[in-house]
Amino acid sequence: MTRISARAIAMVAMALPAYAPLSAQTVADAEAAYARVAKSWSGTRTLQANFDQKITNPILGRTVVSRGVFVQERPNRVSITFTEPAGDRIVGDGKSLWVYLPSSTPGQVLKLPADADGAIVADLLGQLLDTPRRAFTITGGENVPIDGRATRRVQLVPKSASSVPFSKAVLWLDDKEARPVRVQVLDQQGVDRTITLTSWLPDATLPKDAFKFVTPKGVKVSTKIPGSA
Repeated sequence: MTRISARAIAMVAMALPAYAPLSAQTVADAEAAYARVAKSWSGTRTLQANFDQKITNPILGRTVVSRGVFVQERPNRVSITFTEPAGDRIVGDGKSLWVYLPSSTPGQVLKLPADADGAIVADLLGQLLDTPRRAFTITGGENVPIDGRATRRVQLVPKSASSVPFSKAVLWLDDKEARPVRVQVLDQQGVDRTITLTSWLPDATLPKDAFKFVTPKGVKVSTKIPGSA
């Protein structure tokens, strides 16, 4: 996830799919769809969702696929438990961000401030749906089927490069449920990641230890991201 592991690092941008010129009506449809989902999200306290994630690194010429379970208790607690690669986990407990990725950095867990870059991207939905609409130029509005679901494609381009940690995002929003089905994000470094939310359970009852991280025996705790100054 994010700059912390090789799964999320790419050095050049990938172009998002091209679409035909939009009418004023389709743009209005995009704005309405975004407003509907953002309103629903603002009233959501907890969330549990299964996801598939794909990150492509054009320089290395490889695409890495991962999947797992995402749970969140707003405003500042998140947990990402990967089932592929199994054993990887990212936890934001409200005070610290714990990044444990034995698939790429065995024997080490990072303990970072709650507002570290990883925490920002771990709460990607919040970055996309909590930010005021006026911060984005919203386009899109086309009807696009995703895995049998009718969705509306909505593109967000931030008006200020410093307002959110991405340069462009595309949401595919369910036409029936007020929720995203797929999210594609490019950050300022060109990292391209696509997340498909295969399930969505708002206001889920979460285990009491959902945001508790216990350092495995023999694992070293580090407070410095590898490669940083």
